[in-house]
Amino acid sequence: MRRPQILLAALVLAVCCVVPSTPAAAAQTIGFPSFGGPAIPAPPVAHTPGDMMRAIYDAESSGTDFWMDRLLARSGNDPAGPWLMSRGRALFMKEHDPARFGFGGKVAYWENINGNSAYTVAVTPGTFAEQVAQRRQTPSHWKSVHTSGSVTVDQTKFITDNNVAVTNLSIKNNGSSSTTLQLRATSPYATSGSGSELTGQVNAYNNLTTLRPRLTGDGFAVSGGGLNRSVTVAAGATVTAKVVMGFVTDEIPESRTEYDAYAGYSASTAFATHVRAYNRWWAQNVPYIDVPEPAIKKNIYYRWWLMRFNHLDADIPGQTFQFPTSTEGVLGYNNAIALTQPMHIDDLKYLRDPSYAYGDWLSVGQTSKGGRFLDNPGIRRTGPTATPSTSPRRPGRATRSTAASRASPPTWHATRRATSRASSHTTTATTTSSSSTTGAP
Repeated sequence: MRRPQILLAALVLAVCCVVPSTPAAAAQTIGFPSFGGPAIPAPPVAHTPGDMMRAIYDAESSGTDFWMDRLLARSGNDPAGPWLMSRGRALFMKEHDPARFGFGGKVAYWENINGNSAYTVAVTPGTFAEQVAQRRQTPSHWKSVHTSGSVTVDQTKFITDNNVAVTNLSIKNNGSSSTTLQLRATSPYATSGSGSELTGQVNAYNNLTTLRPRLTGDGFAVSGGGLNRSVTVAAGATVTAKVVMGFVTDEIPESRTEYDAYAGYSASTAFATHVRAYNRWWAQNVPYIDVPEPAIKKNIYYRWWLMRFNHLDADIPGQTFQFPTSTEGVLGYNNAIALTQPMHIDDLKYLRDPSYAYGDWLSVGQTSKGGRFLDNPGIRRTGPTATPSTSPRRPGRATRSTAASRASPPTWHATRRATSRASSHTTTATTTSSSSTTGAP
């Protein structure tokens, strides 16, 4: 009797197994996200195993239009705001006013200096309005178009690696007769001088270092605390003007030599020199990553740019920002957090230049000593409360350390400058050797 019962039970189970069931489904159909924005630009070369980023750069190195700039370009009225993507080792715009020629807003050297513009350029007569729809910003530079009557001014501006802020103005007369315009460049940080140059001196935020700004312009002359130039533009003609400001410090001697170099360049040479150097860095450091989803690919490279933008390499003497270090958003919190430094190192380890990750390690070890960054050099908190700070406080409320912290920069800085910053175009063999030890393909 038991055998028929077993067979019947097996038959019932078999029937149940073939009965179609309703597939599982979420209470609400979400679907896949839809990504907008411009298409991912194709690399200028076919895939090259070993060093694709170098191959991409080499294919475009004689021009001024680069793949990484095209990939992360922002056109028109960016909903994120008019923040300036271009920055130097320590110099950037904490706030950026695109309505003014030059670097209007709030300039920062490691942090907002004192709430003033770096410099602005006034063009008179006329009231020039930016044509926001024609704005184009890339990681290496900003371009905008401004009009007043029959005159159009195309502005290109950028900040070099060693903290030189450059503005190129291309002034076109679309009218039927010649016009004369007055250009005046002024800065609250450089107000005295002679000839074609103004100089000044100001302390960085929290007196961490001394800045010696220098301001000059092609064809400009010192007058009344500013730089003046008169230009006459014939009908249908275009005249160019260039203004250069260097935020010079003793601890970065390249800040002076780079200022002098850009002051001597023509506007076109200054632009080409900068964008090539800026984009060469990607080839020297960043691995090439390709994934099927374009939005994810763009996000990966945006993250690399974000790491670069939020990186500080000020060489400030003593136990301040003497090592290159990543920070928690220069436009907001703008300081390092002991908790997240290992996370940054995990990203920075893929760069071919190991000093970026090494700098974070040194900075968190020497400055916070396992506690919290209060503002390098700051006063380290002791006792049971010595934990990483994650509160969104403004950087730097502690007092600056005494003269002992103003010791000469360590030899490590000189070595790094002589190696990683001096090289402009390493061979493939050298790059391959470097990548084998730092994780970059």
